[in-house]
Amino acid sequence: MTRALLPLFLALSPLFAAEKPPPPAPIQYGQGRLVATLANPEIDESSGIAASRANPGVFWTHNDSGDPPRVFAFNAKGEDLAAFDVEGAIHRDWEDMAAFALGKKSYLLLADTGDNDAERERCTLYLVEEPRLDPDRRGIRAKLRIGLAVDFRYEDGPHNCEAVAVDPTSRLVILVTKAIAFQCTAYALPLPEKVARDEVLVARSVARLKLPIVTGMDISPDGLRAVVLTYGHAYEYTRAADEKWDVAFARSPRALVIPARRQGEAICYGPDGVTLYLTSEKAPCPFFEVPAAK
Repeated sequence: MTRALLPLFLALSPLFAAEKPPPPAPIQYGQGRLVATLANPEIDESSGIAASRANPGVFWTHNDSGDPPRVFAFNAKGEDLAAFDVEGAIHRDWEDMAAFALGKKSYLLLADTGDNDAERERCTLYLVEEPRLDPDRRGIRAKLRIGLAVDFRYEDGPHNCEAVAVDPTSRLVILVTKAIAFQCTAYALPLPEKVARDEVLVARSVARLKLPIVTGMDISPDGLRAVVLTYGHAYEYTRAADEKWDVAFARSPRALVIPARRQGEAICYGPDGVTLYLTSEKAPCPFFEVPAAK
């Protein structure tokens, strides 16, 4: 290119530059409401919730520490659909879960990440393939096999973590620590396809979130929204398709007013990527919905 044409090229180049897609528009949420009380009395400390990717209208939950390693399935009416023991898993302190699809399969991620005293050298993520349920059956009791057990540690030492989500577009697990004084930290851990025996992966810090005590989170099915829960409000972060999560977490989140709960530690997006669902610890377990405004 000659020097005479260089000024013209520089002037015209912005016109041909590809425009970056913006983050998704904010969702206007309506008033949250109690939609059901879970019928299964064994769900007494719901600490994680996920909307099924394999069974329309089905939700999954698990109890906090002290329970056997198991997950429960229920529908929007709160009916007891199933309970599955997770064979080979250890339930030291399960604090959150996620449902997501990879290819043609649907999975549940169970996060044994609770560490109130910040003393665990390693934590574990369990990956199980989501079972298909018969919509006409109730009270099923069966077992699930672990597809993958991922031991990991944080790059800077132990943390208590009750908020875990999976970005299905990148196989990235996001973990947010539960800390006081608005000092919660987000860590990222790529979800491997397999791990070697005794291998311990490392979760690395990607952002500091200036939020009160964080108790749960989820990422929308399209990977563009992350909702982070506290004992009070929830907070939503958005990103463009070409942005990484550290960029999204660097922006101020939008506060979402959600129903008051006794001890709310679980939240998820519905399959539509918009509607929010929540539970609370203690029995009987309430089931809340926060729909988009019409």
